[in-house]
Amino acid sequence: MADDMDSKKELGRIPEKRRGILKAITGKIVSGEWPLGEKIPNRVSIEKTFNASSVTVQRAMELLTADGFLEPRGRSGTFVSKNPPYLHNYAIVFYGTPKRNWSAFMESISSAAGKLKLDNRSKIKFYYDISGDPRAKDYGRLISDIRAHRLAGIFFTTNPFQIAGTPIVDEGDIPRVAITNSKGDTRFVNVILDGESVIEMGVNYLVDKGCRKIGLFLGSQQVNSFLPTFKKIVSGKGCSCRDEWIQSVNIGSAFSAVNVVKLLFKLRKEDIPDGIYIADDNLTPHVLEGIDSSGKSIPRDIVVSSHSNFPATFDHPETVKLFGFNINQVLKESLKLIEMKNSGRKTPSGISIKACSEDEFAADYARD
Repeated sequence: MADDMDSKKELGRIPEKRRGILKAITGKIVSGEWPLGEKIPNRVSIEKTFNASSVTVQRAMELLTADGFLEPRGRSGTFVSKNPPYLHNYAIVFYGTPKRNWSAFMESISSAAGKLKLDNRSKIKFYYDISGDPRAKDYGRLISDIRAHRLAGIFFTTNPFQIAGTPIVDEGDIPRVAITNSKGDTRFVNVILDGESVIEMGVNYLVDKGCRKIGLFLGSQQVNSFLPTFKKIVSGKGCSCRDEWIQSVNIGSAFSAVNVVKLLFKLRKEDIPDGIYIADDNLTPHVLEGIDSSGKSIPRDIVVSSHSNFPATFDHPETVKLFGFNINQVLKESLKLIEMKNSGRKTPSGISIKACSEDEFAADYARD
């Protein structure tokens, strides 16, 4: 359903009498008092029950039909939908928007979710700019959808600590799944992307190609969390990584990586790494541009591996090897966890997803 249509249906904008009817009827459907597929009482009966005018009831029925709770069947009457939104509408929540606070990771999720193969009953709804600012358009829309039972579950693409204590996190008996760093937050089923497995694969590729002097490009926000693990893995392979080969770049000015690479290649040959690992795929196109601008080629002059989520959001030569997470798998596993919760099955507090290579992703994609 279109965003503007949803926003018009926010409960706060609906007259009190109609709001009461909507709440009561959705409550009967969600609780099972009115079973799925069953005929509901006729309009006259509903008007008497709620002491409401025919116009008020008609408007309420139109909204419930538009939301997918009810199915009018002409003279046969109105029936409860067999596929109501609280069982089949999945929310995917983004901290930023494609124009602000965006990343290659968010782009991968947005792209993959738009192409995800679902059954005919199911639907994915996107909510952007959910960062704690109540003025954001989708902030109110998401709260409205939670309160109106329009969602089967919510998938947060990042840890939603910015909106802790809000109805988006705390209100409604709705399964919530979030990409987090640990299983500690019991409000969600935690989906943990095993970052160490990505580093292992990327470094192993460089080592297998004969690299022993390994440089690193990473986002400035990764320095504290990423570096200790990276250094441990590199030293464990018997390789070196000098401090001057470790370059952190602000993602907001990722293009500056081009010039950093140019400077790197102006060092004496023995002071230049023979392999580079790129830890943030927002930097990858710029690092590759820097190598090309320096008149160097891959893998003749330097070997490169990079983190990337799949499907990748940037073009790259086949000589650059990518390792990261299959976003289709992340989405499918997350929706599966929501379905498990909705069906009353025992659900783990969290799951861990391992990295894969681009070749492995391509093989999985072909099988699907």
